[in-house]
Amino acid sequence: MFKSIQVTNGYSIFKMNSDGPIGVNKKNDGTISALLKMGGRFSAPFGGFIEAGNIIGLRKVKLLDIKYLCVDEDAETIEYVLQSDHYVVGTYKDGRLFILLFDGKPKHHQIKGFEQDGKNTVIGLF
Repeated sequence: MFKSIQVTNGYSIFKMNSDGPIGVNKKNDGTISALLKMGGRFSAPFGGFIEAGNIIGLRKVKLLDIKYLCVDEDAETIEYVLQSDHYVVGTYKDGRLFILLFDGKPKHHQIKGFEQDGKNTVIGLF
């Protein structure tokens, strides 16, 4: 079961769990971003993980900039790696953003309209 996450912010990676930010970095305020319908972002504190067995009544949101899911409280042991152009399915509840787990694993999808940089043009080496 996951207990903490690592989030990218520019060139920095911040560690946080449901209790708040981990470490002494002043820029790490313990918040993660969610994508709004019109393309804007909404930030709220990270609340942890919720098993999505019964999600009736929960609004799903797209959580951005999450890079790693970790199994320890200190966000040192990485268990799940997410691609940079993907969002994670989550929910907003009690003023906090939670990651939804479906059978113990998160759902993540590629962001629609995300433009590829075109730098990876290698087709084959042989």
